[in-house]
Formats: sequence, C-alpha cells, structure tokens
Amino acid sequence: MQPTGAGILPSVTPDAVPDPPVRPASTAIVLRPADRGFEVLTVRRGHRAAFMRNARVFPGGALDEADRGELAGAAVSWSGDPEELPWRAAALRELAEEAGVFLATSPSAVAATGEDLYREMIRRGTRFEADRLVYLSNWVTPRGPVRRYDTRFYVAAVEESAAATADDYEVLDAVWAAPQEVLDRAAHGTWEVEFPTRRHLELLCRFDDSQDVLDYAETQDQVVRVEPRILVADDGSWSVVLKGEPGYEEGLR
Repeated sequence: MQPTGAGILPSVTPDAVPDPPVRPASTAIVLRPADRGFEVLTVRRGHRAAFMRNARVFPGGALDEADRGELAGAAVSWSGDPEELPWRAAALRELAEEAGVFLATSPSAVAATGEDLYREMIRRGTRFEADRLVYLSNWVTPRGPVRRYDTRFYVAAVEESAAATADDYEVLDAVWAAPQEVLDRAAHGTWEVEFPTRRHLELLCRFDDSQDVLDYAETQDQVVRVEPRILVADDGSWSVVLKGEPGYEEGLR
C-alpha cells in the first residue's frame, strides 16, 4: 500500500484492477531499549519481492502449512487459544528466518527455514515462546496490489543487547532505529516506507518506552480490523483511505 497520492495503478479501470485471494499473514514488531526510549527492528524487502518491493518493513510473511501442523505445535510454546497458534508461529518463524532473532527458550540461531526450522528447534530441545508476542493490530491489504494479506501485527520486547542479521535472501539491511528516525528517513526519501508500516511507526512514536507499547497492546478492549481502500483519481493516481476518511465509500472493494 502507498501513502496518499504516491502511486499509479497498472489500470485505472476499477473492474480491471487485480483482486487476488486474501492470504493470512503475521508480522513481528520487535522493540529493544535504547539510550533514549526504544528502537524498532526493520528490514528491507529485496528488489525481486512480489509485494512491497524495496520497502522498509517489519519482519513477517504469509502463514505456511508448516505453521498449522504438528511440528509447529511441538516447536512453539503457547498458552492461549490453539486457533491462534499458527499466526503466532508464523510471526516467530519469519522473525527468525528473516532477521535471525529467536524469541525462544534457548535463543541460539538455527540455520533452517519452514518445517526444517521447526524440526531443528525440536531436536535441540528449544521452543519458540509465543506468549512473548502481544497482539497489536489486524490490517487487510486493499484490492489493487498484486497480493493481498490479512495480517496480524504482534509486538514483542527484547533485551538491549539483542542483535539482528538479515538473511540477504528475502530481506536486506536489518536495522534497529527509533520509530521517528525511520519516519524521518522516509520523509527525506532515504527509505521507502509503505502506508501500514508508517501508521504503526506513528503509533510507536506516542510511547516513551517499549513497556508502554506492550501495556497499550495488552489493555486494548479489542483488536480492531483495519481495512483500507484504494481511491483512484481520474488521472490514474491513487491514495489509500481509511474508514471514516473522505472517499472511503468510493474506494476499491
């Protein structure tokens, strides 16, 4: 998704705009303490990515079959609703695969992906700790992009010494930075930051430390489902609008 007025759709005819299936996905917003407040982990998607190419994002991706299977059940510790385990497993797996950050009982790196990652975790006697994730938000990609996702954003905190290393395959440049710094780099054109990432960074800027963010997420009455729409202008330019904003009812559905 693009911020307001930032792009041209492949076609300006609404009936011709792609409407691919909506796939479940998970994203991990990971925070660590810093001298002033806290930093958030972001990575840059590669130039060959089919979705949000070259964009600065939080680690995450679509749910795999492995996240729904017995291996994930054995490799992920979760005390909540079993129906939610695949979403949390995917967030933890993607965080480990893309950025080398393991929220686990023994957080040593495992050089594997998918089912092989879960098998190796089990073999080593360690488990991902899904209870460390706090459900923050739920965003659905609007009709228009080549891929659509129903994404659950989870937030977690790590120690100040936590390091991250991009896999240099799916993502590049794993960087810890203050949320406002990421927004500033986007404003200066140094980094490309898409609409949902930008909105979450703006939310993070409201808090003084990572515990404040976790407290906010934990005390929400309910997680609101955010379903943006794309509004196409006569000249083919487009903008992302949220419910309650002008043009939302006319946006692509």
